[in-house]
Amino acid sequence: MRFLSTGQSVRHIAQRFQSSKPFHGRGTPTIGIRRETVNAWERRAPLAPTHVKRLTKSGVNVLIQPSNRRAYPIQDYISAGAIVREDLSEAHIIMSVKSVPIDQLIPNKTYAFFSHTIKAQQDNMEMLDTILQRNIRLLDYEKIVDDKGKRLVMFGKWAGNAGFIDILHGIGLRLLALGHNTPFLHMGLAHNYNDSHMAINALRDIGYEIALDRMPRSLGPLIFVFTGSGNVSQGARELFEHLPHEYVDVATLPKVAQKGQLNKVYGCVVTRKDHFVPKHGGPFNKAEFEQSPDSYTSKFATEVNR
Repeated sequence: MRFLSTGQSVRHIAQRFQSSKPFHGRGTPTIGIRRETVNAWERRAPLAPTHVKRLTKSGVNVLIQPSNRRAYPIQDYISAGAIVREDLSEAHIIMSVKSVPIDQLIPNKTYAFFSHTIKAQQDNMEMLDTILQRNIRLLDYEKIVDDKGKRLVMFGKWAGNAGFIDILHGIGLRLLALGHNTPFLHMGLAHNYNDSHMAINALRDIGYEIALDRMPRSLGPLIFVFTGSGNVSQGARELFEHLPHEYVDVATLPKVAQKGQLNKVYGCVVTRKDHFVPKHGGPFNKAEFEQSPDSYTSKFATEVNR
């Protein structure tokens, strides 16, 4: 088994079949697209119909398992030249987004998916052992990096968008269970909205109620803490900013908790320098932290989540 670590994106994995370099496998180069089976809510696909069309035009066979859950209709893949087939054993590489059930891993094959094994995640060690035992080559998206080691396949802003919508829905239910009736009860789960515009309109309706001072006095000021400044955080903040809001820093949180207004919500972006401190004292140093993270300790629980 090998982990892929190159300067390629997921699309580039497939595009290797399109290159001018000779294909050294047997028969016509063939890619298989699995249906996602990890849970009922997984609707993503590793390749879109537009990618499949480019591949098939270049002489690559694309096999795809049927799925009524997939975000892209199967007919779009058929129109792009894909062949619908349950059996993907003829494929030279089998792609999916999430991991493959152990009993469905075909020996001596090449797979591409997020395995969640690179950090030795305990839940996936049995799958990793099986991959090794069956002589499977694993191309893990998490290890696709550029020349500087930066990941090229990662969560995007859409993950932050969807996560923030679902969090608001959950907050509405949780606060109601605690005895607080809030405008967040009107927020649905992300999959209930056909597109981002519908979700944003729902957010703005909630924001209008908040601006009219319809948050319960029994609740107090509501603060959203965004950890980090990456794609997911940015995506969550994009939607947060459709609510009447004010950003504050970590030092201001105690004051806001005591005297904040109820006709808006508060946001606080917490980065590493806000809660990691050197054990030996002194200010946060990015280079030192990345070189020796064990020489730092976090004060998140005491300074942020009070």
